[in-house]
Amino acid sequence: MRKNELDEVDKKIIENLLRGKTQSEIAEMIGVTLRTVQNRIKALEDKGYLIKLKEGYWVANYQKIGLNMLAVILIDLDVDSKNRIDEIIEHFKKLDFVENIFEIVGSQFDLCMIVRYKDVEEYRRERRKFMDWMSKKGIKINHLHTYLASRTHKDHRRTMIP
Repeated sequence: MRKNELDEVDKKIIENLLRGKTQSEIAEMIGVTLRTVQNRIKALEDKGYLIKLKEGYWVANYQKIGLNMLAVILIDLDVDSKNRIDEIIEHFKKLDFVENIFEIVGSQFDLCMIVRYKDVEEYRRERRKFMDWMSKKGIKINHLHTYLASRTHKDHRRTMIP
């Protein structure tokens, strides 16, 4: 890691930690020693890129690593396309930048997705791909609403069980 920039090794370490890989697996995958991975993780923690939750488990500081744009996307499918909702959900589940997919009842919308982007350009690029995919599959949308948030005030996963 140079000063406050992530190099390719740092990025691979972060990505693989977030995928649940062990430090030994990461070292083998990227061709460095276990000690190098351990030292890099410590440096990434010290610089605020990783937040250690418990031994062997980290989360990324998305704002620090440059993935600070969240989008809430609401989709209202055409009546003829509503029966293909499972196909649409399966497609979105494969996309890394899609964090959550919710099937909605009691609303004009059928789906809600929480998506994390680097910036507006990535959002535009991925939206075009999405629209092309839907068009090729013959899936029609009545309404597509996207709300972009560029500032996060709380980034948390619930930890308490009632």
